Amino acid sequence: MFYTIEEGPLARGLQHNPVNALVAPRPIGWVSTVDLLGRVNLAPFSYFNLVSADPPVVVFAPNDKDCQGVAKDSLRNVRETGEFVVNIVPWQLRFAMNLTSAELAHGENEYLTAGVTQAKSVLVKPPRVNESPAALECKVYQIVALPRRRGGRRSHAVFGEVVGVHIDDMVIEDGMVNTLKIAPTARLGAFEYSGIDRIEVIPRPRA
Repeated sequence: MFYTIEEGPLARGLQHNPVNALVAPRPIGWVSTVDLLGRVNLAPFSYFNLVSADPPVVVFAPNDKDCQGVAKDSLRNVRETGEFVVNIVPWQLRFAMNLTSAELAHGENEYLTAGVTQAKSVLVKPPRVNESPAALECKVYQIVALPRRRGGRRSHAVFGEVVGVHIDDMVIEDGMVNTLKIAPTARLGAFEYSGIDRIEVIPRPRA
Protein backbone atom coordinates (compact mmCIF):
# COMPACT_ATOMS: atom_id res chain seq x y z
CA MET A 1 0.00 0.00 0.00
CA PHE A 2 1.09 3.53 -0.74
CA TYR A 3 -0.72 6.83 -0.41
CA THR A 4 0.31 10.45 -0.50
CA ILE A 5 -0.42 12.75 2.41
CA GLU A 6 -2.39 14.93 0.00
CA GLU A 7 -4.89 12.16 -0.86
CA GLY A 8 -4.96 10.78 2.69
CA PRO A 9 -5.38 7.28 4.15
CA LEU A 10 -9.17 7.20 3.73
CA ALA A 11 -8.61 6.92 -0.02
CA ARG A 12 -7.02 3.52 0.63
CA GLY A 13 -9.74 2.28 2.94
CA LEU A 14 -7.95 2.96 6.23
CA GLN A 15 -10.09 4.15 9.14
CA HIS A 16 -7.45 6.09 11.09
CA ASN A 17 -4.14 7.81 10.48
CA PRO A 18 -1.72 4.86 10.16
CA VAL A 19 1.38 6.98 10.86
CA ASN A 20 0.36 7.15 14.52
CA ALA A 21 0.32 3.34 14.62
CA LEU A 22 3.65 3.09 12.82
CA VAL A 23 5.53 5.58 14.98
CA ALA A 24 4.72 3.79 18.21
CA PRO A 25 4.81 3.41 21.11
CA ARG A 26 4.93 7.11 21.94
CA PRO A 27 5.35 8.30 25.54
CA ILE A 28 2.61 10.53 26.90
CA GLY A 29 3.48 13.87 28.39
CA TRP A 30 0.79 14.89 30.87
CA VAL A 31 1.41 18.62 30.71
CA SER A 32 0.32 21.00 33.44
CA THR A 33 0.31 24.75 32.86
CA VAL A 34 -1.18 27.90 34.37
CA ASP A 35 -2.44 31.10 32.77
CA LEU A 36 -1.61 34.63 33.87
CA LEU A 37 -4.37 34.47 36.47
CA GLY A 38 -2.96 31.28 37.96
CA ARG A 39 -5.73 29.02 36.63
CA VAL A 40 -4.50 25.47 36.12
CA ASN A 41 -4.72 23.31 33.01
CA LEU A 42 -3.78 19.65 32.64
CA ALA A 43 -3.71 17.90 29.25
CA PRO A 44 -2.09 14.77 27.73
CA PHE A 45 0.12 14.83 24.62
CA SER A 46 1.30 11.72 22.81
CA TYR A 47 3.35 13.91 20.48
CA PHE A 48 5.93 14.21 23.23
CA ASN A 49 9.50 13.14 23.81
CA LEU A 50 12.95 13.89 25.20
CA VAL A 51 15.12 15.40 22.44
CA SER A 52 18.33 16.36 24.25
CA ALA A 53 20.26 15.09 27.26
CA ASP A 54 22.56 17.86 28.47
CA PRO A 55 20.77 20.02 29.27
CA PRO A 56 17.67 17.85 29.06
CA VAL A 57 15.13 19.27 26.63
CA VAL A 58 11.64 17.90 25.98
CA VAL A 59 9.13 18.71 23.25
CA PHE A 60 5.36 18.42 23.05
CA ALA A 61 3.13 19.41 20.15
CA PRO A 62 -0.22 21.08 20.88
CA ASN A 63 -2.45 21.87 17.93
CA ASP A 64 -4.88 24.74 17.55
CA LYS A 65 -8.54 24.34 18.50
CA ASP A 66 -9.64 25.09 14.96
CA CYS A 67 -8.39 26.14 11.54
CA GLN A 68 -8.81 29.79 12.54
CA GLY A 69 -5.74 29.60 14.76
CA VAL A 70 -7.42 29.68 18.18
CA ALA A 71 -4.86 28.16 20.56
CA LYS A 72 -5.69 25.39 22.99
CA ASP A 73 -5.15 26.20 26.67
CA SER A 74 -1.78 24.47 26.98
CA LEU A 75 -0.29 26.45 24.11
CA ARG A 76 -1.92 29.67 25.23
CA ASN A 77 -0.57 29.23 28.75
CA VAL A 78 3.03 28.43 27.81
CA ARG A 79 3.04 31.45 25.52
CA GLU A 80 1.90 33.62 28.41
CA THR A 81 4.02 32.22 31.23
CA GLY A 82 6.91 30.31 29.63
CA GLU A 83 6.59 27.40 32.06
CA PHE A 84 5.12 23.90 32.19
CA VAL A 85 5.44 20.57 33.98
CA VAL A 86 5.51 17.18 32.27
CA ASN A 87 4.00 14.49 34.48
CA ILE A 88 4.74 10.85 33.68
CA VAL A 89 1.57 8.75 33.29
CA PRO A 90 1.76 5.36 35.06
CA TRP A 91 -0.49 2.62 33.72
CA GLN A 92 -2.84 2.87 36.69
CA LEU A 93 -3.58 6.51 35.83
CA ARG A 94 -4.36 5.92 32.13
CA PHE A 95 -8.10 6.47 32.57
CA ALA A 96 -7.58 9.63 34.63
CA MET A 97 -5.19 10.89 31.95
CA ASN A 98 -7.74 10.20 29.23
CA LEU A 99 -10.37 12.24 31.07
CA THR A 100 -8.14 15.29 30.84
CA SER A 101 -8.19 15.11 27.03
CA ALA A 102 -11.77 16.44 27.07
CA GLU A 103 -12.10 20.02 25.86
CA LEU A 104 -13.24 22.09 28.83
CA ALA A 105 -13.86 25.81 29.02
CA HIS A 106 -10.76 27.93 29.59
CA GLY A 107 -10.07 28.16 33.31
CA GLU A 108 -11.75 24.89 34.29
CA ASN A 109 -9.48 22.63 36.32
CA GLU A 110 -8.85 19.21 34.74
CA TYR A 111 -7.32 17.96 38.00
CA LEU A 112 -10.85 17.92 39.39
CA THR A 113 -12.22 16.14 36.32
CA ALA A 114 -9.57 13.42 36.55
CA GLY A 115 -9.73 13.04 40.32
CA VAL A 116 -6.04 13.71 40.83
CA THR A 117 -4.44 16.21 43.19
CA GLN A 118 -2.05 19.11 42.71
CA ALA A 119 1.42 19.18 44.24
CA LYS A 120 3.48 22.36 44.44
CA SER A 121 6.40 22.62 42.06
CA VAL A 122 9.75 24.05 43.19
CA LEU A 123 11.04 26.19 40.30
CA VAL A 124 7.92 26.84 38.19
CA LYS A 125 4.37 27.93 38.91
CA PRO A 126 2.36 25.08 37.30
CA PRO A 127 1.62 22.33 39.84
CA ARG A 128 2.55 18.73 39.20
CA VAL A 129 0.29 15.69 39.52
CA ASN A 130 0.79 14.37 43.05
CA GLU A 131 -0.08 10.80 42.02
CA SER A 132 2.49 10.74 39.21
CA PRO A 133 5.72 8.86 40.06
CA ALA A 134 7.84 11.44 38.20
CA ALA A 135 7.56 14.97 36.89
CA LEU A 136 9.77 17.36 34.94
CA GLU A 137 9.66 21.09 35.68
CA CYS A 138 10.33 22.97 32.45
CA LYS A 139 11.05 26.45 31.13
CA VAL A 140 10.06 27.17 27.53
CA TYR A 141 13.08 27.32 25.23
CA GLN A 142 11.30 27.85 21.91
CA ILE A 143 7.90 27.46 20.28
CA VAL A 144 7.92 26.53 16.60
CA ALA A 145 4.87 26.74 14.32
CA LEU A 146 4.67 23.56 12.21
CA PRO A 147 3.37 23.19 8.63
CA ARG A 148 -0.39 23.32 8.15
CA ARG A 149 -2.43 21.72 5.42
CA ARG A 150 -5.03 23.84 3.67
CA GLY A 151 -8.12 23.99 5.86
CA GLY A 152 -6.42 22.12 8.69
CA ARG A 153 -5.33 23.00 12.19
CA ARG A 154 -1.78 24.12 12.85
CA SER A 155 0.39 22.30 15.35
CA HIS A 156 3.27 23.75 17.31
CA ALA A 157 6.40 22.20 18.77
CA VAL A 158 6.99 23.51 22.28
CA PHE A 159 10.57 22.89 23.39
CA GLY A 160 11.21 23.11 27.10
CA GLU A 161 14.44 22.94 29.07
CA VAL A 162 14.07 20.71 32.11
CA VAL A 163 15.13 22.67 35.19
CA GLY A 164 13.90 20.33 37.94
CA VAL A 165 13.12 16.62 38.28
CA HIS A 166 10.78 14.90 40.76
CA ILE A 167 11.08 11.11 41.22
CA ASP A 168 9.21 8.98 43.72
CA ASP A 169 11.80 7.17 45.85
CA MET A 170 9.70 4.01 45.51
CA VAL A 171 10.73 3.61 41.84
CA ILE A 172 14.48 3.96 42.49
CA GLU A 173 16.55 0.79 42.97
CA ASP A 174 20.34 0.62 43.32
CA GLY A 175 20.71 4.19 42.12
CA MET A 176 18.64 3.68 38.98
CA VAL A 177 15.02 4.25 38.00
CA ASN A 178 13.08 0.99 37.71
CA THR A 179 10.90 1.68 34.67
CA LEU A 180 8.77 -1.38 35.35
CA LYS A 181 7.74 0.14 38.67
CA ILE A 182 6.69 3.33 36.91
CA ALA A 183 4.86 1.32 34.22
CA PRO A 184 4.55 4.32 31.89
CA THR A 185 1.60 4.52 29.54
CA ALA A 186 2.30 4.76 25.81
CA ARG A 187 0.07 5.76 22.90
CA LEU A 188 -0.27 3.65 19.78
CA GLY A 189 -2.66 4.17 16.84
CA ALA A 190 -6.28 5.33 16.94
CA PHE A 191 -7.48 5.00 20.57
CA GLU A 192 -4.97 2.30 21.52
CA TYR A 193 -2.64 2.44 24.52
CA SER A 194 0.03 0.13 25.88
CA GLY A 195 2.10 -0.37 29.01
CA ILE A 196 5.66 -1.61 29.56
CA ASP A 197 5.86 -5.11 31.01
CA ARG A 198 9.41 -6.24 30.19
CA ILE A 199 12.90 -4.82 29.79
CA GLU A 200 15.98 -6.26 28.10
CA VAL A 201 19.44 -4.82 28.61
CA ILE A 202 21.47 -4.62 25.36
CA PRO A 203 24.94 -3.08 25.92
CA ARG A 204 26.44 -0.95 23.17
CA PRO A 205 29.06 -2.70 21.02
CA ARG A 206 32.67 -1.73 21.59
CA ALA A 207 34.67 -0.24 18.73
